[in-house]
Amino acid sequence: MPKQENLFRPQTLNDFLGQKEIIKRLKIFIYSAKKRKTVLDHLLFYGPPGLGKTTLAQIIANEMGTNLFVVTAASLEKIVDIISILGQLNAGDILFIDEIHRLKKEVTEILYGAMEDFKVYVTYKSEENTKAITMNVSPFSLIGATTNAGYLTAPLRDRFAITFKFNYYNENELSLIAKNIAKLFNLTFDETCYLEIAKRSRFTPRILINHLKKIYDYAIYKNLKEINYFQLNKAFKYLKIYRYGLNDEDILIIKVLYERFLNQPTSLETIASCLNENVNNLKIINEPFLVMSSIIDRTKRGRILTKKGQEIYQKIIEEDNGLN
Repeated sequence: MPKQENLFRPQTLNDFLGQKEIIKRLKIFIYSAKKRKTVLDHLLFYGPPGLGKTTLAQIIANEMGTNLFVVTAASLEKIVDIISILGQLNAGDILFIDEIHRLKKEVTEILYGAMEDFKVYVTYKSEENTKAITMNVSPFSLIGATTNAGYLTAPLRDRFAITFKFNYYNENELSLIAKNIAKLFNLTFDETCYLEIAKRSRFTPRILINHLKKIYDYAIYKNLKEINYFQLNKAFKYLKIYRYGLNDEDILIIKVLYERFLNQPTSLETIASCLNENVNNLKIINEPFLVMSSIIDRTKRGRILTKKGQEIYQKIIEEDNGLN
């Protein structure tokens, strides 16, 4: 298996699979910026985790021929932290701030001037007087990434000239990604395997890659050089990689709704209590996927299994050890 995680990441826009509308427009903006010999406009990426926001930031840096600085909002606790980062940037560099909606107010306010005028405005207060200092920073591009764009302040959000929403991937796109990544492993898959791996990846490339790593570990453990459809399903069963992209908690939710509440509308708080689980975990991790997959419905009275959800429940109780 390749040792460096970057080997799993595409390096150019043409190699990036999925998010076609984003890629199409990015090519225009990058071409224009290079033609005008200026920095790329600031970009805001938002959407669920694992869809390629960080990867695309690195690709943009590659295409622009510049450096990428990656930081998390949580690491920028003080004004001095963001000033230090901005001071390291050379002209044309790209600063990527992940989970940018978590920035503290004072740090965010420093970014306003840096993004708009490439200047940092700092005010020092003492008992005697107040002193305002202005520092120039090199022209740079900021890429902000977030799973919650609505949490950004309006002044910060408005300073991003380009905003892209990342959408979940379809099974065909994930199947192509699986095929490309499988080439990096010393392992041969039957053509029928890629789509089956994609179907269990919750519409998310990061999960798909994690599945492939686990399958590769399984192949080493079983001394396999080739994996056919039958062997793949044995691997799924052994590794507990379930059908439809479900995880253990999803399956418990389905069972609770059908067996305990006879598929009557039930609040998420009640379901969480039955599972001895934090309701926010269910709301953030499980519910969005189950709703998007048409397995459960949100109603005014509570959550309820759809017809598809009921069919999945029947398969859960018919098959041994989950959905394999």
